[in-house]
Amino acid sequence: MRNCLNDIRFALRTLAKNPGFAVIGIVTLALGMAANTTVFSVVNGFLLRPLPVPHPEQITVLALKQSSVAGTYRFSYPTYEDFRDQTDSFRDVFAYRVSLGGLTVDHKSDHCLISRVTNNYFTSLEVKPANGRLILPSEGRVPGGDPVLVLGYSYWRRRFAGDPKIVGQRVQLNDRPFTVIGVTSREFHGTYPVMDMDAYVPLSAETGEDPDNPVERIWTSRGYRSLTVMGRLKPGVTIEQAQASLPVVADRIAEAHPDTEKGMSVELYPERLARPEPDAKNPIPTTSIAFMSLALVVLLVACFNIANVLLVRATVRQREMVIRAALGAGHGRLIRQYLTESLLLALLGGGAGLVLASWASGFLSSLSLGTDLPLRLDFRPDARVYLFAFVAVLFTGLFVGMMPAWRASRANVSAVLHEAGRGSSSGQRRQFARSVLVVAQVAGSLVLMIVAGLFIRSLDKAEKMNLGFNPEHVLDLAVDVAQVGYKEPRAREAYRDIDNRIRALPGVASVAEAFTVPLGYVGADDRIWIQEHPYVAGQQPEEIAFNQITPAYFDTLQMPLLGGRRFSDADAEKAPPVAIINETMAKKFWPNEDALGKHFGTKGASGPFMEVVGIVHDAKYQSLVEDPRAFYYVPFEQSYNSLRTIHVRTSVPPESLALQIQSVIHEAVPDVPITQVETMNEALQGANGFFLFRFGAQLTSTMGLLGVILAVVGIYSVVSYAATQRTQEIGIRVAMGASPEDILKMVLRQGLTVVGVGLAVGLVLALAGTRVLSGLTVGIKPTDPLTFAVVVCLLTAMALFACWVPAHRATRIDPLTVLRYE
Repeated sequence: MRNCLNDIRFALRTLAKNPGFAVIGIVTLALGMAANTTVFSVVNGFLLRPLPVPHPEQITVLALKQSSVAGTYRFSYPTYEDFRDQTDSFRDVFAYRVSLGGLTVDHKSDHCLISRVTNNYFTSLEVKPANGRLILPSEGRVPGGDPVLVLGYSYWRRRFAGDPKIVGQRVQLNDRPFTVIGVTSREFHGTYPVMDMDAYVPLSAETGEDPDNPVERIWTSRGYRSLTVMGRLKPGVTIEQAQASLPVVADRIAEAHPDTEKGMSVELYPERLARPEPDAKNPIPTTSIAFMSLALVVLLVACFNIANVLLVRATVRQREMVIRAALGAGHGRLIRQYLTESLLLALLGGGAGLVLASWASGFLSSLSLGTDLPLRLDFRPDARVYLFAFVAVLFTGLFVGMMPAWRASRANVSAVLHEAGRGSSSGQRRQFARSVLVVAQVAGSLVLMIVAGLFIRSLDKAEKMNLGFNPEHVLDLAVDVAQVGYKEPRAREAYRDIDNRIRALPGVASVAEAFTVPLGYVGADDRIWIQEHPYVAGQQPEEIAFNQITPAYFDTLQMPLLGGRRFSDADAEKAPPVAIINETMAKKFWPNEDALGKHFGTKGASGPFMEVVGIVHDAKYQSLVEDPRAFYYVPFEQSYNSLRTIHVRTSVPPESLALQIQSVIHEAVPDVPITQVETMNEALQGANGFFLFRFGAQLTSTMGLLGVILAVVGIYSVVSYAATQRTQEIGIRVAMGASPEDILKMVLRQGLTVVGVGLAVGLVLALAGTRVLSGLTVGIKPTDPLTFAVVVCLLTAMALFACWVPAHRATRIDPLTVLRYE
């Protein structure tokens, strides 16, 4: 212990004697550590941090699949019941669905995010209340019964200031009375990824009087798949064992219900790997690995840089080490001293990096993704992040110190004490080691810059791509008049009044309403049957996404029609049902015919059916990187929904009309909550829009810049040191008639050779590694030749400058001074 303390004191004195080196080392490692810790904090927040419930490793997510349909799907309530009652690998199987609602207290309504849960939801998760109680298994068994409500902790604090008296009070949810029975614990935020639930109600409370209303279909229709199903494994049962037991149950259910469940299978995922959706092609793990790899490259480039500097210092301190060895210090003692210094340097750099990472993680946690929904981006460091940082510090200290320590400890006493020249074989070996480190720096920096270039180019392509609609000069506002008690007939009239009032405002060009917003967070899909295609028993209809709109929708968003007509006021509630489909849907279901006049429906093979009256260009619906997908539109008058987004196209800056538009909405419907008030361009900056591309471009550009700076510094130091080591040789060459140009070429050749090898290695690594980015780029391939060429030229130019400075200095060496010194 005493020797260790002596080593630490000596290391501190050594760093204090060389403050310039200490500052450079600490800053370099701090930047590398900050990049790694920040990215790991994000990955930890998305993927690694478990649900705050007892035994989170037992929580799984079930995903329904069908052989005829790609992707994973949620469960219908009857299918959920079948699995709940027939599986024996789970202690509990529970489910939930998320919806938006208006919570009214004391005549004040608020837009909130609701989890509608099965009666065993909280007991299965073993969540404890912060106040009151939670939903019990004895509740929620009868449709329409037990109208109780549990508040989320954050919402309770935000809206009710943590008032415990709210428990027991009567509130209105979408104009239906509920009793607040409790508040969830501070740690629990729900099971829907990255969202902080405002309230929870029993699934049984989701009912109405209209048998055709979708909320009624949840109880009886196997085609109405809206439930996310989760399970808690029995103690001792592994996921593999549970997965092996599911096919038997799936086959049994499919045999009992061949019309809806034929070809069904179920996949099981650990809860953490089912974020945001349970899918074997989930891009989040791959993306996380890619960004963690880039951050590791930054740290390695930083390590190579410090290791290079330490090698130089080892050469300078070689006589000191030899003298200590001559006085009896063994190899192990000398290595330990070097490693103590490098570990201390890494510890200081890691501490500074952790401070930077904490700040960066807090900033990322506060980002807004273009939505009023209660997002919960929690990337703040926790014990897992601190453990990662500690391991990274240990790795860094050992990595940067091992090679200099080993070389210094192996120095030959006689050779060092009697060394007469600078061109010894040991010096050449040290120079080779430093060159290898620079090759690694250049290669790593090239990879970082290429990835940054791909993201920058991809962002540029995304911003210029044809979205299928024009977001310029459009203001969006979300309204749901059901939240203030408006039933369907009155709601229809209210929305007409709202449209007319907005349309009358100066500066408004057109007004339209829609249920879903392009590239938004809410979507809708339904199974369809084609009237012209014979239905085969057991055949599974495809699920197609759709939107409910008003007639002015296509004009307002400037979406051109390829054929047919737009909706009109004549497409009323009692008129023959109609639909407009996109180009992909027309080609998919009527490939060799004109789709106009064809029919499809959503209620079954016997109809009723909607007539296709128009075909519109494809657009981007859920993601910028999605492939063209089938999509259709139906008029609100024939498919009622109270939740709507109002699109307002303006001839003036849209944000300048926001207050006026909100005012006239409140004139038409007093006290109705208005949310998501933003321009369409602002809305497109969300997670399904440009956010990931912009975030990726900024993050990779920052890492690329760090890598390049470190690489340029490394190139400069190696070329400068090599020129210094060859001072005698250069002096002799000049004395024998070598011109400055000859000296310049000689030094540049040595430096650029190292750079060229680094570029070649980096290109190979980049070609192999960037393929994992194929799902994250838009408009370009991961091997985009223009990006590769520009980055290589840019890095070569910077490397040339880094080599030229010491090379030019070498041309000014005075041979007489050198020879006199020697």
